[in-house]
Amino acid sequence: MFGGIAVRAKSPRKLPLLFSLLIFSMGWSACVCWKERPQRPGRDIVLREASGAETTEFQLHDSLLVDLDGLAPRAGYDLEVVNAEGEAMVRNRLSTDARGRIPQTVLWYSIGSRPCWQGTQTAEALPYTRVMDASLAGRDYTLRISQDGALVRSAKFRVADTMLRPTLFAADSRGCPKTGFLIGEEDVWVMGRNFPPGSLLRLWAVPEDSEWQDGETLRDRTSQYGYELPPLVQLGPGETHFKRLLWPKGLTSIGSYDIVAEVVDYPFGAYRDAPKAKAQDVIASRSFSGFTVQRRPGVAEPLEVDIAGAVSSPFAFRSTFLPTENVFVGVDPTLQPGFVGMSAGVYIVASKTDAQWTVDKTLADVTGVVETITVNGICGNCWKTLAWSAPLTVGRYDVVLDFNNDGLYTPGTDLIDSLDPVGFTVADIRVDQISFNYGGSGAITLYDHVAGANVAAPEYVSAGHAIKPAAWVMGGSHSVRVRFTATSAISSAGVWAEGGLGGLASSGSPVTVTFAGGVGEANFTVASPPATVAKTLFDWDWKYRISATTLEMGRTGQHLLYTVLATPQAPQATPWVGTLDVATQLAQGETTAAGATRKVWSDFYLNAGGLYDTVGGAPRYTGGTTQPFNLTLWLANYKTASIGVVNCYDMSKSVVVFANALGASTEHSFTSPFGLLNLIQAIGRGWTNNPFYDGGCSGGPVVNGDTSRCGFGNHAFTLLAGQIYDGSGGRVDVDGDPDNLPAGTPRDLDGNDSWLSSYRTRVIDDFPASSPGTPTVYSFTVY
Repeated sequence: MFGGIAVRAKSPRKLPLLFSLLIFSMGWSACVCWKERPQRPGRDIVLREASGAETTEFQLHDSLLVDLDGLAPRAGYDLEVVNAEGEAMVRNRLSTDARGRIPQTVLWYSIGSRPCWQGTQTAEALPYTRVMDASLAGRDYTLRISQDGALVRSAKFRVADTMLRPTLFAADSRGCPKTGFLIGEEDVWVMGRNFPPGSLLRLWAVPEDSEWQDGETLRDRTSQYGYELPPLVQLGPGETHFKRLLWPKGLTSIGSYDIVAEVVDYPFGAYRDAPKAKAQDVIASRSFSGFTVQRRPGVAEPLEVDIAGAVSSPFAFRSTFLPTENVFVGVDPTLQPGFVGMSAGVYIVASKTDAQWTVDKTLADVTGVVETITVNGICGNCWKTLAWSAPLTVGRYDVVLDFNNDGLYTPGTDLIDSLDPVGFTVADIRVDQISFNYGGSGAITLYDHVAGANVAAPEYVSAGHAIKPAAWVMGGSHSVRVRFTATSAISSAGVWAEGGLGGLASSGSPVTVTFAGGVGEANFTVASPPATVAKTLFDWDWKYRISATTLEMGRTGQHLLYTVLATPQAPQATPWVGTLDVATQLAQGETTAAGATRKVWSDFYLNAGGLYDTVGGAPRYTGGTTQPFNLTLWLANYKTASIGVVNCYDMSKSVVVFANALGASTEHSFTSPFGLLNLIQAIGRGWTNNPFYDGGCSGGPVVNGDTSRCGFGNHAFTLLAGQIYDGSGGRVDVDGDPDNLPAGTPRDLDGNDSWLSSYRTRVIDDFPASSPGTPTVYSFTVY
């Protein structure tokens, strides 16, 4: 994201330059945010650039924001930017709120910028002239506001001939402006222009901030160099522009971020000191965030997408609105690239089910004004449109964006929020927060290794549909703590929820919620918590009763709950979300540690894409007995079913990590020396009694006889209550001639053998006699 930057005069020393932009996210979607500023008396039209400064002269890369006042309340107006020849550069139809205002809106985003979707799709770097239309500079323009074809007001402004202020924007590898990136799939690049020649720059990707405060600490989130150190750019003596990889795709984290460029004027190396943002040194665009990182969305049916949102700095998608709130809408081009450059009519209509839409596709807008919205191809977070101003009518509604402008909902062409359930609900009470992990809840604290922090309650926040996972031990009694917001007329209400986990309370026995200052809070016991290991996705449909009247409050979810066998054990005493996501799916439905561990063992041995290292038995994810296990790398590779070449240390520790996250008490066991082998089926390989046949042990995988073949110098496996789960050896032949082909009687080493009773004699070829060591348990950590 990028926009204009105004430099404030200071002393002659070089200025730290901060370019911050603000956005909202809906479960990690990129959208809009802005901060409403009061209109000055008598100011009907105020033009601003993206930093918030009022101006009538813009430069290329600036964004034109407009505040309008003194118009008819709850009415529609046509806004148009035309050049001196009368050619329209921008058109939009917007509506006013109940006070006759059109709140601050991005009308012309990043003047002159060319979106990546235009022109060639080459992967090569594009020259600046390809991503910026310089013909727009040095010209005068007019903003025209009309109603029913009649000109109501106008304002003139100019785009300057030359670019003087520094600009900074996120881009793809070609240099095309881009603000939305998919996690793990796209690198984040940064482009800068008009910086001091020869300067040394620090580039920061920091969590977005709507108001930078004096002395606020800058914390780089890219983690490329450790210690929160940002990338550096050294400009040449005559160089003022740069392009730099800001955040490699393999390290990105979901969220909204600001981009900071700081000119440093002290010796190289001194940047290790903790930097502070100083308000008087900040160049900020407080209208958008620099960029967002989000997940690729799942498949919707058909063309369903979250559209409705609320503005409360920041802007956020919502599924429930109070009657006193305004409803805004928008489309994220990152998630809906097929609509880039297209305009649509905005309809808010009484909700219909999928079946009802099939019978009647008529769009009957309930607001009185059908606005228009244009999907910008660059900006994933500056497209809000006021669609329904307060007061709202209690009820259930869908939002339809009519792209073919025929006044009908056309599946496959138009966007809807959404088919089933409703797009949004207007109610006198709204669920604002749900906490699974609070004092006395018995919930398990989770660690988000992507964010580098524990998952904190509340796990659900209505603003933006922010949803985080939670975890409980299976069975027992569990509850959630819910915070509500209500209109001033509500003092108390009976509340319950239907749906997932058997619901919360019931219509016959609702929880009484008392409101003070419009806020109420209560604990709700879950009717039917899962009684097995599970990964559960669910919704709650909330209802409330005042006197004898039952009303809809809207839906929350999808909530994500992991249930485990017992309290998680080291090295996952605080389990990683990524670990539980895998382990609960593998052991879904299990109720015992042995059953869950066997499911984990089976998947890792058979389905994870592992190949035993037949060269030398070297580990990939860990070192010796007590060395930490690289869980981050394992999770990344496991997602692609390609954990690669591994050894027994890797497999033993991996089973321990995932089983113990479920509350099993498995152990990493190491035995040295070990001995020659009967036929085993090493992970990803065929039968062998000569496991290092690619590393100097002659004779191939199977050698007939007890000479000229190799065994295991040492070996590691997982223990649970003395039973062995061998994740690398996996399977052994137990027929009458177990050290030679054919392997007539395969036996899985999946927890049905102990060391002394059967494992030792089945796996180790004791002819000639061997003297293996005693299995020893070792602890380890993960990273």
